[in-house]
Amino acid sequence: MHKKKTWVCSKISEEEAERISRQAGISKLAAKVFLSRGMDECGLINDFLNPTLESLHNPFLMKDMDKAVDRLIQAIEKGERIVIYGDYDVDGITSTSILFDFLRKKDAHVDYYIPDRIEEGYGISKAGIDKICESGTDLILTVDCGIAAIDEVRYAIDKGLDIIITDHHECRDVIPEARAVVNPHRSDCNYPFKELAGVGVAFKLLNALCIKMGCDKEYMNYLDLAALGTIADVVPLIGENRVIAKYGIQEIENTSNLGLRTLINNSGLEGKLINSFGVSFILSPRINAAGRLGDAARAVKLFTTACEREAHDISIELNDENRNRQETETDILNQAIDLIEKEIDVEKEKVIVVAGQNWHHGVIGIVASRITERYYRPCIMLSVEDGIAKGSGRSIEGLNLFKALCYCENLLQKYGGHELAVGLTLAEENIHAFRAMINRYADEVMDESDLVPRIKIDAYINKGDISIESVMELEKLAPFGAGNPEPAFAFEGLEIGEMYTVGNNRHLKLKLKSENTTFDAIGFNMSNLVNYFNMGDIIDSAFSLGINTWNSECKVQMNLKDIKLNESVVRKNEYLYELDKYVESFDLNGYNKGYTRNFDIFHSLDIDEVVLERCDLVAIFQYMKANCAKTLVIEDLFVFAGRIANSYKIKMNYFKLKKGIKIFEELNLLLAEPLGETGMIITMLDSDGQKKQLGDSYTFNRLQALKKSLVNSRYRN
Repeated sequence: MHKKKTWVCSKISEEEAERISRQAGISKLAAKVFLSRGMDECGLINDFLNPTLESLHNPFLMKDMDKAVDRLIQAIEKGERIVIYGDYDVDGITSTSILFDFLRKKDAHVDYYIPDRIEEGYGISKAGIDKICESGTDLILTVDCGIAAIDEVRYAIDKGLDIIITDHHECRDVIPEARAVVNPHRSDCNYPFKELAGVGVAFKLLNALCIKMGCDKEYMNYLDLAALGTIADVVPLIGENRVIAKYGIQEIENTSNLGLRTLINNSGLEGKLINSFGVSFILSPRINAAGRLGDAARAVKLFTTACEREAHDISIELNDENRNRQETETDILNQAIDLIEKEIDVEKEKVIVVAGQNWHHGVIGIVASRITERYYRPCIMLSVEDGIAKGSGRSIEGLNLFKALCYCENLLQKYGGHELAVGLTLAEENIHAFRAMINRYADEVMDESDLVPRIKIDAYINKGDISIESVMELEKLAPFGAGNPEPAFAFEGLEIGEMYTVGNNRHLKLKLKSENTTFDAIGFNMSNLVNYFNMGDIIDSAFSLGINTWNSECKVQMNLKDIKLNESVVRKNEYLYELDKYVESFDLNGYNKGYTRNFDIFHSLDIDEVVLERCDLVAIFQYMKANCAKTLVIEDLFVFAGRIANSYKIKMNYFKLKKGIKIFEELNLLLAEPLGETGMIITMLDSDGQKKQLGDSYTFNRLQALKKSLVNSRYRN
């Protein structure tokens, strides 16, 4: 089935795009992107295209930053034992790595602690605090966690520990009673940029330490790891995040970090251009694998080791575990889909809550993302063990999942996260009530339009906007990611010149024509669309743009996001559909006997578009016979009519095909059963060698009479 998607597009004035293009010295294509994203001043556009490290804000603008820095310097000077309490994802691992490495080089008595995902779960735990206490720790420094750990922080303080919280997750009304709580989301924090990742906050802490300790710009040595964690955590790549990501990616390509360089080499990225895609889909999954199926501390060791052998061994382990993770993920995904199809009505429940026994905690977050992508519903995956359900959730635009959990907090033992991703724990006995409650909340804040997949399009463009130079210029908007997606465009009225599948029939290749210009297009994992479109169809295309180089020849290529029939074709098809339903309401003089729709288009159609001739019927019958032995399942008569038209080079459409089938049914040549709104199941009958006369068909005679009426009507006019 081809899922229809809503295209959400900004209205861009051609005149305004011309003005921005001229004044900012950029292509009209780029100007349309900036206008769609609310940037209509040349100064803002220049700042975006040319971000500088000098634009990073003073870290001491962040609430409690001075307290955190003073306490850390005191601990270094007194030789107190500092333990960095991290998280097991890429954000937490990179945060831990940069602070551990920096403090170690400043002769601090420092170590780190990464909780076990399965035994302890996300964030600070009392069990973790107990282990840290046993080692004689004086100060705990959290990274990427701790903002929701009210009871755990009190527990640590009661044990005589000092604690500094650095985090970036949403804050509740009450914050922990720590020595310092550094989080730009604090309601009393006036830091100019709120969307830093956990590693972004850690990077700002390093910046502040360097200022206070007179270390100049040593914190910049960690820009590569800061970019890695920022991109991996899917925070908006705007503001400071854009600066960190843009310059950090440049550092990743030439990194001096032994572990990161080894991981790049062993993941197949050696010698290749590294961008946000490579970070997100090649490097990050391997780093995450450390904590998903094993000990996440290995990844910290990878990024802080000076031993080549150790770096090599760990990177190979992570490659292997990433493959194991993929197998485990596929198994759980299949189980979850099976449960959803059997137990959940996704048409009624806006939030999918699915639970399984002993699902691996390390991969259920990824599986939740896959479920959300498949059904376009928020999803919470729960793994149940010994009466306790621990889970991860992923959301879509329209539902703030963290607020949804706040609504259900009386049923939860623990929860945290942000708008699009959360973690939670609850008793198994509360799963059913939780599922009902979170769906009640979703019903209050979402409507049906929120559950239709959306494609955000920057602008409708025409062939004059597209050139190799203008497409290459779009790379200046990188790095792309959340908050700064790769530019997407739409082009109306393209004709499908060629259409075929490639890559073991997984991908769709098209040649799309606009007047005398042809564009190459590819739709990855979109090969199913060959069942819904025909060569010659007039379509609208949604896509991003890239340059494809083959045999030293560079061509612009549309990377498809969706295609749909052009609005003019849709209107005509809608008319033909209704004409089929109501044609009996017309008498032979062309007057409507009760149907009130304006059928002016009827008179604008060529007669051979609505009246079947003998040659049309021969083509229909031959094509059906050639494509079935006894029974033919036609999912969409519009598409099937197009196939007949292309095969026999005739005018054929839904209305004529439907009437042709009706004629054959009246002549006892076949049986027809409806299939959905526009489909049909055809069963061919044995004619016993008897010759059929078209004159024996009421429908054929009526259409011939209608043809005569139309001819006379147009002759009179």
